[in-house]
Amino acid sequence: MIVRGVRGAKISEDIFKENLEFQILNANLIASKKHVIHAINQAKSKKRIAKNFWMEILIRASGKRQIGEAINMIGARDGNVCIICKDEETLNKVLEKIGGELDDSVLELDEEKEKRIRDAFKIKGFGNTVERVLEKISLLEIKF
Repeated sequence: MIVRGVRGAKISEDIFKENLEFQILNANLIASKKHVIHAINQAKSKKRIAKNFWMEILIRASGKRQIGEAINMIGARDGNVCIICKDEETLNKVLEKIGGELDDSVLELDEEKEKRIRDAFKIKGFGNTVERVLEKISLLEIKF
């Protein structure tokens, strides 16, 4: 599985009409590559919430059970994004459509991004932000 950051992407709805297997997430709410890899592993190994594996990754990465809430929170939008796909060929096709520049640093935490993530994931108190996000993802299994 390929996980890459892209700076300055322009997202068009047309990209989702392509017959490609991928997901694009808002990199401004991605705590790290570990966050995305955990979401992928949960999507592969847990009972599905969504019918589609790629949508399941988005749901897991958001820590939300409702698809609409997940899309609103962490769905693709112009700017910095995270692309998840199976192979380089798909990555290149997606990049062709959205533009921007490959830059994995958009997946890393800085102070401002950490505050934004803590707000979005409703993380209170102390503790490692990445670990707390992973915990939120894991807790999807016990939410009703």
